[in-house]
Amino acid sequence: MSGMEKPSRLLFAQVDHLSGEVLGFAIEKIMEKGACNVQVIPSITKKNRPGNILIIDVPSEQEDRVARFLAQELKVSGYHRIDATHVFCQVAFLTKDLILSRNGSSLNLSCKVKVIGNPAAPLSLDIEHDALVSMQQAVQDGLGLAVSLIELRALIESRLKDANSVAVEL
Repeated sequence: MSGMEKPSRLLFAQVDHLSGEVLGFAIEKIMEKGACNVQVIPSITKKNRPGNILIIDVPSEQEDRVARFLAQELKVSGYHRIDATHVFCQVAFLTKDLILSRNGSSLNLSCKVKVIGNPAAPLSLDIEHDALVSMQQAVQDGLGLAVSLIELRALIESRLKDANSVAVEL
């Protein structure tokens, strides 16, 4: 798959002294400092202590802000930097009308769908998580039916490539 490309910078920072709460706080603050994404990989250090590796995707102009936070707040004395290339597909959003029905009752909803690739011939169609949660609540309220997010996603996404309107029997 060939896609579009842009320069990217990845920072790898090892921490072996943070609780889960502090790690969660750190991810939030690193994102606020300009990171595009933060990943956490559990690890075992050379002294057989549990640790974590933070992988921080950050624009070069925001690296200093993130590095200062790592040193001041997390006591990270150094990190590895890799200049990389981010290869990505075109992403667009469209709205699909959904008709969800159960035992003769129906519910009409609109749903925001992420389209990966050319919208005329998409590689993938995906319902955003927040939209799915809203639909789950609407199904519960409107049809009196409890359906898991996994099941609801599978039912809807299996029909997304159909026309602008999607009908799903629950």
